Amino acid sequence: MKKAIALALTLAMTVGMTACGGASSTAAASTAASTAASTAATGEEYGTYNWMAAMTVAETTTNYKMVEKFAELINEKSGGSITVDLYPGGQLGNTTEFTEAVVAGSIDIGTGMTTDLVDFVPEMALFDMPNIFTDVEQMRALLQSDYAATTLNEYCEAAGVHMLGYSDAGFRQLTTNKKVETLDDLKGQKIRTMTNNYHIAYWNALGASATPMQFTEVFMGLQQNTIDGEENPYMNIVGNNFQEVQKYVVETNHLGHIITFFVNDDLYKSLPDNTRALVDECAAEAVDFAASVADEGIVADKQKCVDAGCEIITLSDADYATLSEKAQVVYDMVRESLGDEKVDAMLDAIAAVK
Repeated sequence: MKKAIALALTLAMTVGMTACGGASSTAAASTAASTAASTAATGEEYGTYNWMAAMTVAETTTNYKMVEKFAELINEKSGGSITVDLYPGGQLGNTTEFTEAVVAGSIDIGTGMTTDLVDFVPEMALFDMPNIFTDVEQMRALLQSDYAATTLNEYCEAAGVHMLGYSDAGFRQLTTNKKVETLDDLKGQKIRTMTNNYHIAYWNALGASATPMQFTEVFMGLQQNTIDGEENPYMNIVGNNFQEVQKYVVETNHLGHIITFFVNDDLYKSLPDNTRALVDECAAEAVDFAASVADEGIVADKQKCVDAGCEIITLSDADYATLSEKAQVVYDMVRESLGDEKVDAMLDAIAAVK
């Protein structure tokens, strides 16, 4: 009898130990699954990166807010494993200097204007052709089209950068101290332009006297009447207080103020597929965010011009048609520089998104 009881106890203990072993295995599997989930949640599968983003603009601009949003999104979605440090206000050099650094790979990300990239990507001069867009919606549709994602990006990659996306600050407008009710009123007016042959040719074709000048000198030039006017998007007009020394804003809508958002191409292509996809996703969201920032900013800045005493002038349809007609001189210059094929491809892509 005692032997039977002992045998029963031994069997019970054996079964119990086996059961405990099963529970231990289940717990271990559960812990492993939890660890894997935690790893995914913290974004460790994306790799660990710390990127530098350079720009010359201030923290109040659409450029800055776009890259700031990108930094927030990618940090959040990667679980903190990817961080982006922003350096506004030219901390890492002027536009040419930091763009050279992005091409070389010593800086990861840059943001500026299409005009700033022309020395690196000559095809960016396609955006220097005036009056190619009928409205902001058409411009944004082109910038998010297959043409932009493929053809324009091929041009950029040849120079060593990958374009993550484009934003904008609406159109560039003319400000002046001499009233412009018709284009005839532009004749002889000294209009400050960038040191850009296409821009200079355009304003001269309109009868003005294009006057290249460093941006830092524009406010004093307007204040002292060295120049009569200048052209910029509302963001820059108000951001530099030009409304305080100008009487009129003429809504010429002659050029889109297109903002670039680019990364070193070798870095971009070296990223794992899932990390690259995350970069693309966050960049697209940041670009969409920037559009809303730009739209709100244009309305607010336009009102600031009015509050400062500026008169907003809208040209007649006939004058807008003349602007397009006079722009042909620039189209011819760009054709000579880049060739008919590239210009026609751009114009066809714009027509396709109308």
